[in-house]
Amino acid sequence: MKRFLSLWLIALAVLCALSGCGGDIEADLVFVNQSDATIVEVVVEFQDQSGGTRNADSSALRRGESFGFEAGEYPATVYVYDKAVGDVAEGALTQITIREAPPEGERWYVTAWDGAEGLTLLTSTRLLDLDEV
Repeated sequence: MKRFLSLWLIALAVLCALSGCGGDIEADLVFVNQSDATIVEVVVEFQDQSGGTRNADSSALRRGESFGFEAGEYPATVYVYDKAVGDVAEGALTQITIREAPPEGERWYVTAWDGAEGLTLLTSTRLLDLDEV
């Protein structure tokens, strides 16, 4: 029984690390899913670099899960996809462009939420509560 419990706790810790839950997020730009939309991959293109991320098993992000990115040079465009994308990223569900870096010592939070027009992205220098959107 102790071995089962230990393995279960290790698996839970790995899942938490992969999904971005728990603890303080050490990232310059944080994508947070507060929607019921199927979001599988998030890609951020900075002026000097780009990168994308998804769950290890390509499963959809659940509400409340997040991904963090190290920032490059702004402007940056965040793309949200309902499937895993390869080298050619086409067919984004939605996107948003952030024109400038956040104020010194802060980060951008890009929050996905279900708006009247469908999936919407909001940018803020603080984590938004659902009551605020």
